[in-house]
Amino acid sequence: MFHTIFYKPVYNLLVLFLNVVPMHDIGLSIILVTCFVKGILLPLNVKAMRGQLALKKLDPKIKELQKKHGHNKQEASVKVMELYKEEKINPFAGILVVIIQIPVFIALYLVFSKGMHVDSDSIYSFISFPDQLHAKAFGSIDLTSRNIFVGVATGISSYFLARRQTKGMHSNKPAHELTFQEQFSKSMSVQLKYVLPVVIGFSATVLPAALGIYWITSNVLGIFQDIYIKNLLKKEGL
Repeated sequence: MFHTIFYKPVYNLLVLFLNVVPMHDIGLSIILVTCFVKGILLPLNVKAMRGQLALKKLDPKIKELQKKHGHNKQEASVKVMELYKEEKINPFAGILVVIIQIPVFIALYLVFSKGMHVDSDSIYSFISFPDQLHAKAFGSIDLTSRNIFVGVATGISSYFLARRQTKGMHSNKPAHELTFQEQFSKSMSVQLKYVLPVVIGFSATVLPAALGIYWITSNVLGIFQDIYIKNLLKKEGL
């Protein structure tokens, strides 16, 4: 099922772009595939961001419910979920966007772990594999091998994306005045900004460079996407 739903579409999309990019460059094809995936997920990202801002506005009501039902955590959780339903908010929308991208990433790994080649069992009948193929991205990067420079660039771009996304995520109150939720938010912000980029950068260093190119492109697009979505929602008064 994974092969049919994810691997084949990703493989064929890469081949399709390989046929149209200059010199059949694999690196450019990966960039175009990433743009295509991000474009498809843009409406979900807008919805997720809208939900996050709506959640932030609901903080006072949520705290009131938690205080009112503090003696019964289960009941408090039920009341909070009812509030989400009433306000038509999905608190897990942001996680869904991340989960959807994981199979695409795995499919890319499977494609490049074997090297980009004609896969007669996976290629669609209406798509043809180019006669000549530039095995190195941009004429210099072997995408089937590890590349420390690509790994470092992936980590750096991940940091800037995380810094952009976590801006204003936590309270600037003194530590002793923070609630548990605010402390958790601050801790999460620090981990997203400093720990996660290191983990991603290290992973991109030990995996095929193709995945790093995908990650870097996704991060750069993510920064511009974050600017666009926040400006869009600001115009909506959120």
